Amino acid sequence: MREKKYLIYVIVLAVLVLLNLPPLAEWRLKAFSRDNLVPFHNMVSTLSVKWHAFVSFIRNPGRPAEEKRKLIEEVGILRERVRNLEAAERENKELKKQLGFASTSKRRMILCEVVARDEISGWWQMITLNKGLIDGIEEGKAVITLEGVIGKTMQVARRTSDVLLVTDPNCRVACKFSRTGAFGIVRGCGMPITKAASLEMLYAPSPCRMDYISREDEIWGHDEVVTSGLGGVFPEGLLVGYVKKVDIDPSGLYQRADVIPAAELGKLRYVFVVLQ
Repeated sequence: MREKKYLIYVIVLAVLVLLNLPPLAEWRLKAFSRDNLVPFHNMVSTLSVKWHAFVSFIRNPGRPAEEKRKLIEEVGILRERVRNLEAAERENKELKKQLGFASTSKRRMILCEVVARDEISGWWQMITLNKGLIDGIEEGKAVITLEGVIGKTMQVARRTSDVLLVTDPNCRVACKFSRTGAFGIVRGCGMPITKAASLEMLYAPSPCRMDYISREDEIWGHDEVVTSGLGGVFPEGLLVGYVKKVDIDPSGLYQRADVIPAAELGKLRYVFVVLQ
């Protein structure tokens, strides 16, 4: 009996002590209790979450599969948006490059977008642009990119224009070598690329050839080929491509050179028509 009374006295005394603690000691005691109870609170919270998840599964066993399906769909939608944004960013960068080229050029040009390609013998030899007569475009105008010449306008309608690429056998361009000034005529070969072709040949859909080069002129591999300005279609000094190899024509009268177009004709999106 005495022990119970003693225990009651101790409890009452402890309560009185706690009620009369100074503020600093009271704060420290509360902080100590709170810190030591954190693991217990975490365990209770985790058990509560798991219990609610278990109850939800019992009530609706098909819900996790449905949520998983929705998440997969949302991930697919987000990935598609990312791809679209990346494509738009690449297009904007390309457009900025082309517009920067136009602003530094002394020639009067009009920016056009490639809207169609005409496939001939397995290779694209003609493209269609989204601008035509009402935009000031006429037949027989040079078409270029910042990389180099790509062809010339052929059939021009009110709102569209067909462009014959330099790789087409019907396209001929009066050219010269930047290093030597030797003249020749570049025409498209229209030949498909075989597996034996070099990586340089794979750079363009099909190679070009420069004929009628004087046998007296020394031509080197990788020599730069530019327009000579003769013929009136292509202004002088436009980059056409680079020499791949040189040999003698079967007639023995002149040299000829395989030329790789400087512009990537298989990846055209924006081009310029030279108006003047």
